[in-house]
Amino acid sequence: MLAGNGKAPAGKLTVLYDGSCEMCVASIARLNRFDNSGALEMLDLDDERARAKFPALKREDLVRELHVVDDQGRVFRGARAINEVLRRQRGVRRLLSYLWHVPGYAWLADRQYKRIAASRYDRDADGRLKSAAAQR
Repeated sequence: MLAGNGKAPAGKLTVLYDGSCEMCVASIARLNRFDNSGALEMLDLDDERARAKFPALKREDLVRELHVVDDQGRVFRGARAINEVLRRQRGVRRLLSYLWHVPGYAWLADRQYKRIAASRYDRDADGRLKSAAAQR
């Protein structure tokens, strides 16, 4: 978790995603359908509003992994950002956030997230490697 200047609106969580990534855009669309909290604000990291609202966050860091910022200005990255989104959900969906308390799960989730994020421009909207999809 990092501290940066800029905050999400009160009671919200701002999700900063890479709008130039096919898989990222598709993931945000799925997240919009999954979200039952109404507490998520989605911003493309290249949107003028994102740069104005979060000037301390560096583009090279934002491109490397998903960032979410809460209404206190706390910044969560990568798999931990996904967990923070889950924590904001209501009902059964929120229970998924408790997986981070299972020994080893957070470490494994972080490793898997980084592996996929490193190749995201080589993946289609469904997360499959484009070269593998072309072979089908």
